[in-house]
Amino acid sequence: MIYYQVREDKLIGCDECDYLGVHYDDIKSGEIETLPKDYDGWFPFMPLCFSIGDWGVRSGIFKALKTKYPKIKITIPKMSTIQEICSTDAYFNNQINTSYTLGNGEMINPGENMKNVLSNNPYIDEFFDIGKFSLIFTDHDRAYTGLQKINEKIYSVEEPLAEQILKRFGFTDEDIKNIDSSPQLYFNSDEIERGDELIDKYIGKNNKYGCLLFSARIKELNERWEDKVLYEDAERFRDLPVFYYSSFDLDNTEWAKFFPNRFDFSKLNLTIREQLYIKCKALFNIGYQAGMTDACSGSDSEIITLCPYPTIGSNRVRGVKYRFFNGRKL
Repeated sequence: MIYYQVREDKLIGCDECDYLGVHYDDIKSGEIETLPKDYDGWFPFMPLCFSIGDWGVRSGIFKALKTKYPKIKITIPKMSTIQEICSTDAYFNNQINTSYTLGNGEMINPGENMKNVLSNNPYIDEFFDIGKFSLIFTDHDRAYTGLQKINEKIYSVEEPLAEQILKRFGFTDEDIKNIDSSPQLYFNSDEIERGDELIDKYIGKNNKYGCLLFSARIKELNERWEDKVLYEDAERFRDLPVFYYSSFDLDNTEWAKFFPNRFDFSKLNLTIREQLYIKCKALFNIGYQAGMTDACSGSDSEIITLCPYPTIGSNRVRGVKYRFFNGRKL
């Protein structure tokens, strides 16, 4: 793993490391500086991962930064700027120019992921062009409190990435406890009106419903998982109507018995934003770990996610209920 910085619009590999970031103790001791207490300058920031889930789990840091630093000015590179910066490194150039196919056959690219997550965000002051800042902060700038080694790979001790990023820029343990940094989506009036119409049409006004998701963007994971560990959670919501997306047929499965009244997202001709709105408004979201659910996991919906890995690591979102194949719950 290589720690990258963005300087003079170029990606520069600085250090090879087992895990990105600095130890939080070095910040608390004053050995490593953070933003000043009353910071009133620009905060240019870009992630170095570009899926909808990657944008989603980082999306709550902007509101959190504005809460602690009311005078801070947050700016994000335009997609054309990100592409130009990434063109300076072969690996990132490939990542930023890679489109992938959703389970319903729709092609999506990093620019659309950015738009789907960051649209209407009131805490972003500007989207900037190339050449404006000599230094751009990234999600490689983080501070971890602890690490663990599993199967020869180093993970954080399931400390959310958003919290690690904020700690690197001056957030204390007390700040992390009191300032929400969970994913944040912001819908405009047209999106809200359209979303409510869809919910009323299929569910009925003010009726409770849920969402199911049984699919993965990663090809080798796009098959049925050991989802029986989710049955206990599903039982609590039995017989409520659901919107769902699944890479396998739910008929003749336990899921059809839990939720006989269901509507397939892939057959409703909805945009990604419309699906996200419906998921955010749902009473619950149950399913496999996926970027679509990660992005809306800061809503009031109860999120129960099955993780295919031995740990969720820094992809954790505080408040989400994680389930693992071995029965562990987080």
